[in-house]
Amino acid sequence: MAGTRRKRLEQPREVVLQAAMGAIAEHGLAQLTMAGLGKRIGISGGHVAYYFGSKEQLLVETLRWSEQGFAERRRALLAAVDVPIAERLAGYIDLYLPDERADSRWTLWLEVWTRALADPEVLAASAEIEGPWMADLRAMIGPHPDPDGYVLRLHALLDGLATRIVIGSPGPSRAEMLRQATEFALREVFVVEGPAGCAGPVPSGAGGLEGAAESADSDTDAGTDATADSDTDSGAVADSGANHTNR
Repeated sequence: MAGTRRKRLEQPREVVLQAAMGAIAEHGLAQLTMAGLGKRIGISGGHVAYYFGSKEQLLVETLRWSEQGFAERRRALLAAVDVPIAERLAGYIDLYLPDERADSRWTLWLEVWTRALADPEVLAASAEIEGPWMADLRAMIGPHPDPDGYVLRLHALLDGLATRIVIGSPGPSRAEMLRQATEFALREVFVVEGPAGCAGPVPSGAGGLEGAAESADSDTDAGTDATADSDTDSGAVADSGANHTNR
């Protein structure tokens, strides 16, 4: 009987969260009222308040709910150990960033950050919701001399880019931001192509894969120049010996 009652409660809650996400994306949390949200889905404001005690709690629970689907896709990237780490990092970044201006999920994040300034509970909740993203990224990169620093730097960059995308800031396209963020992520991770998709620190002087290629080209050129210099010197010695014999 208790199980039946729980199922009856879960479905209306999902409907409320979906409606809340749409309403906040359209008008912002400040314009949202429990009565207005209830009217939007055909129930009373008191019914909405039954599930959520305040607008702040409604906001946090809506964000938490919106992140659930992303968690499954993120874990799939983490589990794909046969895929090179470079591709998984690009997939992670693509998943993290908003799709477009006024992206409903990222509108929730902006509202949460704004409310967190004055509400310690909202701040703590936002850290809890973001935590799995950071933990999965840490696990994805594997052994690293400063995994926490790497995750902090990449997330700081992604949050900044996400803000520009969701507010529609003029400038580079989302595709360009994705490319730049992926390059940044790879510059700090040395990609080891292998069945486990392992990762480690980038060797000094090598900027990720491109840096390693440039380093290899440099070594090749240096070897060619050294060989040419050696051949020239050998030729000069031979000529000198021949001239000495002729004298």
